[in-house]
Amino acid sequence: MGEAVATALNKPASVNQWNLGLVWPDTLDLLSEFDGKRYRLQRRLIGPVYTASNVKRFEGAVDGVVAAAVARLKVIEGCGGGVGTVDLKEWMHIIAVECLGAVVLGWSPGYIKSGSDGGTSKQSYMGWKRKSLFGLFPVVTKVSLLDSGMGKRVGKWLGRFWADAWGITFATPKGFKPFFTPVYQKVSKRITAALAPSQSAKAKVKKNKSPEVKEDLLTDLIQLHLSRPDEFTDNYLRRMAVTNFGAGHETLCATLTSVLAMIGSHAEVEARCFAEISSCLQGGPHKRRYDLEDVTKLRYTQAAIKEAQRLWPVIGMSLPRTVPEDGCVIGGYAIPAGTTVGCSPLGLHAFNEDVFGVDGLEYRPERWLIEDLERLRAMERSNLIWGGGGRTCPGRYLAEMIVFKVVTALLAEFQVEIVEMPEEGNMECYFMAMMSGVVVKLRERSR
Repeated sequence: MGEAVATALNKPASVNQWNLGLVWPDTLDLLSEFDGKRYRLQRRLIGPVYTASNVKRFEGAVDGVVAAAVARLKVIEGCGGGVGTVDLKEWMHIIAVECLGAVVLGWSPGYIKSGSDGGTSKQSYMGWKRKSLFGLFPVVTKVSLLDSGMGKRVGKWLGRFWADAWGITFATPKGFKPFFTPVYQKVSKRITAALAPSQSAKAKVKKNKSPEVKEDLLTDLIQLHLSRPDEFTDNYLRRMAVTNFGAGHETLCATLTSVLAMIGSHAEVEARCFAEISSCLQGGPHKRRYDLEDVTKLRYTQAAIKEAQRLWPVIGMSLPRTVPEDGCVIGGYAIPAGTTVGCSPLGLHAFNEDVFGVDGLEYRPERWLIEDLERLRAMERSNLIWGGGGRTCPGRYLAEMIVFKVVTALLAEFQVEIVEMPEEGNMECYFMAMMSGVVVKLRERSR
C-alpha cells in the first residue's frame, strides 16, 4: 500500500482527515492503480497497440537511433579506438530516451547530438529515492497528501520535515535539460490538432499520416481514442502517451546498462555473443540495419541478455501482495488474510535454489539453453524481469525490441571493456534498481 501511494502519478481526489481514507480519480496510472477492474479495462484497451506485431512497425525508428548512437560514439573524443571512457548508464539513458522519442513521437530530444542526457537520469533517480522512503511510511505519505484546511498545512509541513530529516531533498543540477517538458508539449499539440472540431477527427488523423508527419505510436493511440472514446477517454489518451516515457526511460536504461555491464565483464560471454552475431546476421556484424527476425535467432545473445536481467531486475524492492480472505501458507507458516506479503525479484531469481540452482548468484547465460523443458518452464514462471500475471509490463514487446536491437548493434560495433565497476553495495538502489558508476571503454572493432 505504501509503495503504491508514494508512486501514484496523481494526488487522490480526496483524503479523509479522520481515517486517512483515499479516493482516487479515474485516470490512467498503470503502476499504482488501486482499482483492479479499472486496471484490467485499461490493459485490454491498450493491448492491441502494444502487441509484438504492431510495435514491429516502428523497427525502422529504432534502427535510425541506433545508427546515430553508434556514429556519435565513434567520434566522441577518445572513444573511437578505445582510448577514452564513457559513463555507461548515461549513454544507455541517452539511447533509451531517443528510442522512445522516435517510436512514440517521431522526435529526438537531441541527446545523441549533444552527447549528454542533460542530467535527467541522475535527477530522476533521486525522485525514486524520495518515493522509496515515503513508501515505507504510508501514514506519513497519506498525511502529506491532505489538501484542505489545517490538514493541508500540516501535510505540507510534515512532507518537508520528513524529506529533510532523511536527507532526500535535492536541487536541480546546473545545465539540467529535461525531456518531459517538450514531450508534454508535443503530445498536447498533436492530440489537440487531431481532435480539433474544425474537421472530423478521422480526417485529421489520416492527414497526420502524410510524409510531413511520421507515423508513430501516438497515431495509434489517437486512433484508439477515436474508435472507443467512451472507454479510452481523452484523459487516458494523454496519460498513456506520456506514460511511454515515464514507464520506459528508466527501465530501459537500467536493463541496457546491466546487460552491457554483465556481458562486458565476462570476456568469454562477449566473445561468444560477437561470434554468434557475426555468423548469424546477414551482411556481417557491421551491417547498418539489424532486422528483428535476425536478432531473434541469436539464442546465446538473448540468453546473455535474459541472464543479466535476472541478476539485475529493474524492480529492487519487495513486490507487495495482500493475502486473500482464506489465508495462505508460505514456507510452512500460516499467513492470515489481509497480511501484506512479498518478495523482491532478485531474492526469487538468485536465492531460489529449487528453480535456478545452487549457482543462482552466478552470471551464466547457458542456464537458459538447457534441454530440460520442465526446468526451463519453471525458470520462466519464476522470472519476474517483465513482471508477472496480470501485472506483466504492457510495453514488454516494445522494450524487448529496443533492447535486442541496441545490444546486438553495440556488440557488433564495439568491444565493451569495463574500466570501473563499483561494488554492488556502493550502488544506490531504491524501488527501481539501476547500476550506477560503471565506466567503460568502447573499442571500435576492426573491419
